[in-house]
Amino acid sequence: MNESQRSTEYIFQGTMYFFRREKILCRYQFALQDAVEPALLQRALEAALSAAPYYRVQLVQEKRSFFLEPNPNPCLVYQDSAQRDIPEETNGYLFSVSCEGDTVYFDWYHFLMDGHGVSPFLTRILEQYCNLRYGTAFANTPIVCSPAYDIEAMMAKYPPPTATESTMQRDVVQTWEGRMRRTRVRLTKQSLVDRAVENGVKPFTALAGLLSLALRSYLGKDEIQYSYSADTRREAGVPDALYNCVCSFQSGVKLNDDTRLADIVPEMDAEVLRTLQPEAKLRQMVQQMSWVYKVDQQKAPLRIKQRVFQMGEYISGVPADFWLSYLGNPLLPATPELEQYTKDFNVWVPPDGGSMGVEASSLNGIITLCIENKAEMPGLAGMIRTAFEKEDITVLEAVDLDT
Repeated sequence: MNESQRSTEYIFQGTMYFFRREKILCRYQFALQDAVEPALLQRALEAALSAAPYYRVQLVQEKRSFFLEPNPNPCLVYQDSAQRDIPEETNGYLFSVSCEGDTVYFDWYHFLMDGHGVSPFLTRILEQYCNLRYGTAFANTPIVCSPAYDIEAMMAKYPPPTATESTMQRDVVQTWEGRMRRTRVRLTKQSLVDRAVENGVKPFTALAGLLSLALRSYLGKDEIQYSYSADTRREAGVPDALYNCVCSFQSGVKLNDDTRLADIVPEMDAEVLRTLQPEAKLRQMVQQMSWVYKVDQQKAPLRIKQRVFQMGEYISGVPADFWLSYLGNPLLPATPELEQYTKDFNVWVPPDGGSMGVEASSLNGIITLCIENKAEMPGLAGMIRTAFEKEDITVLEAVDLDT
């Protein structure tokens, strides 16, 4: 392989996902109006890849160094809903496209990209498929990726805090580690917006408050800790980044038998607004990535780095009762023309630092919560429905998919 074709500039942004105890594979799934034609989806994938070289790569490891380099292997569409081991079962690609019935499945290794980085590529595949299947005229312009940000320059501007004795002794949320089970909840977007407007807060905050109320009953705890993520592309000066570019925040709320949504969301919203200021987001991203940088610089085998990384995350207080990611519309760009060919969307992401991961997406006026749960107790869907309906949320579905 020509050295000029190798790239390490995007490796750092995904390195933290090497340090997780388990490989984090995520899934987007779109249900279309008609049964999917695999041959046309294959052609659509190839067309989208031709305009998006960032995704046409494979990961190469030599001793303690990692590279991304062009992948010469064919990129195949698989004809079932099984989630394959990436990249071992996907010709070296760090994502996988498959279909079954009316549904297109897109799985990816979190190392390469976050949800924002996935959306333009998956949207392009769907657009090219519609061109072939329905005769639409979506363009196939290049999907560009911003260069990697300079983490060393950012660390110089925002020096990471020094660990103290109190840091080592801080309380950490005890998360569950049971068998992963999935729960799906659907609600009308308008009912959530109405509750948020009534309380003068953002819909995201209203949703976080509702989930906290539900999890008090489910987990049997009067204090719920939650984490949420924020996009930092613009703050970092890389608006078109396709690689991982987020920071995360953690907060908590105290509850009792009489607590209602209106009692907790004003303070929760103020905290969210404070953390989502540009300077706060950038500082948080640098502090979190500085720990990744320090671990990555160690002259040690990967398994040792993984242990050190996990210890640092635990001490920093990252674990939470639930992790909330509000994706919104998964299409990028979100056009009415493409939406008319889709009828449903799910996004499944394993919990990252929490007992459960809650992914919220919005399509066709419906908010879908896809929850991957490591807690051992049954009945999550019913408790969410009860808590949401008590606050006048219109719940269309609440079902535990894995019993």
